[in-house]
Amino acid sequence: MKKQPARRIKPIKGRHYRWKIPLLKNNCMIHCESRLERNFVRLLDFDRDVLQVESQPVGLLYYYKGKNRKYYPDFKVITSDGHVRIIEVKPKSMTQKPENVIKFIIGRMYCELQGWDYHIVTEEQIFRGYFQENLDKLRAMGQEWTEFNDLVYVLHTLQNTGSSTLEMLQSNCNDLDESTFYKCIYKLIYHQKVYTELITEELGEETMVSIQNEEVN
Repeated sequence: MKKQPARRIKPIKGRHYRWKIPLLKNNCMIHCESRLERNFVRLLDFDRDVLQVESQPVGLLYYYKGKNRKYYPDFKVITSDGHVRIIEVKPKSMTQKPENVIKFIIGRMYCELQGWDYHIVTEEQIFRGYFQENLDKLRAMGQEWTEFNDLVYVLHTLQNTGSSTLEMLQSNCNDLDESTFYKCIYKLIYHQKVYTELITEELGEETMVSIQNEEVN
């Protein structure tokens, strides 16, 4: 059964944003309250160790400055090793504000009782080099429909020729037009059947790609 967020995220006017981003690995939508959260979900979707993501999974009651309050952590993340993590995404400039520090303390206390981990994630972890820009390209073109045989063709061509630039690999895949080739190679990269450097280099014709031995059948 699909789990609902502990608090409904409503669209509002002004400078705040409300997002829904597809978690492609599970074919579900994840609710976000900011672009920073949205970009973090992209990282979770690309991480093969992440199995499940829930937005605002729980509401934690606490008392602060004479008032009863409720804290909704941003995400619950379950990984393939069985670990559960509660994640709070915040701009670094806001992590030292007293009203947020008390939330972090409440979050850690709750996770300790559950045997879970609690993490604060800022833009320093989310925006690394070209990673987000490259994920934009991979999620856009790499998620378009492709023929399975075309994917196998690109994969086997790379297997036979060895490490290549995208330009070289495309020239070797002469049975495919340019658009089909890039749909295939971006899909293979996104699903990590093909390896390339995504943090320090921007995807382009000179990008080096190689096949990972454990993925070759």
